[in-house]
Amino acid sequence: GMVQFRLESPVSALPDERFIVRSYSPSHTIAGGRVLDAHTVKHRGRERAAARTRLAALAEADDAARLAAFVEAAGERGLQHADAAARTGWHDEVLSTALAEAVKRDFVIDAGGVLVAQDVLERLLRAARDEVEAHHQREPLARGMARETLRERVFAHAPPEVFRAVLTQAEATGELVSEREIVRSSRHTLALSDADAELRDRLEKVYRDGALEAPPFNESLTRAGVTAAKREHGRKITQLLIEGGVLVRVSNDLLMHRAALDNLTKGLLEYAAAHEPERLIDVAAFKDLFGISRKYAIPLLEYLDRERITRRAGDRRLIL
Repeated sequence: GMVQFRLESPVSALPDERFIVRSYSPSHTIAGGRVLDAHTVKHRGRERAAARTRLAALAEADDAARLAAFVEAAGERGLQHADAAARTGWHDEVLSTALAEAVKRDFVIDAGGVLVAQDVLERLLRAARDEVEAHHQREPLARGMARETLRERVFAHAPPEVFRAVLTQAEATGELVSEREIVRSSRHTLALSDADAELRDRLEKVYRDGALEAPPFNESLTRAGVTAAKREHGRKITQLLIEGGVLVRVSNDLLMHRAALDNLTKGLLEYAAAHEPERLIDVAAFKDLFGISRKYAIPLLEYLDRERITRRAGDRRLIL
C-alpha cells in the first residue's frame, strides 16, 4: 500500500530512500518502505485517487518519467534545474541524462532553464490563443493584444521563461505572431470600413499639415471631424496610425507625422555638418532653424535625446 506521512518536525528525505517506521515506547518496528515523493502536498479526500495513480506510476517509472512527473506536479511555475536536483537528489550527470530523455520523449521542455511539462505548455498555448482571439473580437480595430496584458491574464503564475517558450512555440506552429510589444492571431486581418478609412486619412492629413507644430491630440480629433461622442473611436483609429509607423508619439499628448520628424532629423544633421567640429545647438537656435515655438522645441529636443540623435551638453545639445 501507499501512505502519506505527517510528521512532528521536518526531516530530510529523497526519492528511492528506504525508511523504517518504529513506535516510541516500547520500540516496535511497524513498517518500512521506499520514498516515492518527498516534496508532495497534503492529499485531501477528493484528490486521493489521483494521488494513488500518480504514486503508482512513480513507483514503476524510470528516471525520465519520474523527472517528468515532478515537473508536471510543479504546474505553470515549472522547476528550475536546481529545484529538480533538490527534488530528485540526483547528481548533475544523472539529472542531465534523465532530462535529455524526458525532452526526447516530449514529456518536458527546457524553457531557458525552467523545466515545464509539455501538456502544461500546450494548455497555456491554448489559453493564450483563446485570449488573443477574444481580444480581436472585442477590439477589431486593434492590431493585436499587448504582450504584458497577455502575460498578466494567462501567465500570472508562470515565470517569464515559460511565457517566452509558449510564444515561441505558438509562432512556430503559426498560431500567433509577435510584433514588438503586440501579440496577434496569425488569422487576424484589419479591414477598415470606408468611413474608418476616410477618418484615418483625415487624421493623417491633420498631422501632416501640422508638421512640427501639430495640434494636441484632442484638437487633432476635432480638426478631423471627430465629435465628442466618437472620441474613443477616433483614438483607436489614431492608434492604427501609430502602430503603422505613420505617427510618432513625441510626448504624452503630442503626436507628429513621421515625415515631419524625418525632415527634422535631416535638417539637424545638415546643421551639425555646417558647425563642425562642435556640432552643438541651443534651444534658441533650434527654434529659429525650424521656425517653431518653445512649446514645441522642448518636447522635440527631449524626443531627439531619447532617440539618441542628440545628447544634452549643459544648456545645449550635441548632435550625434
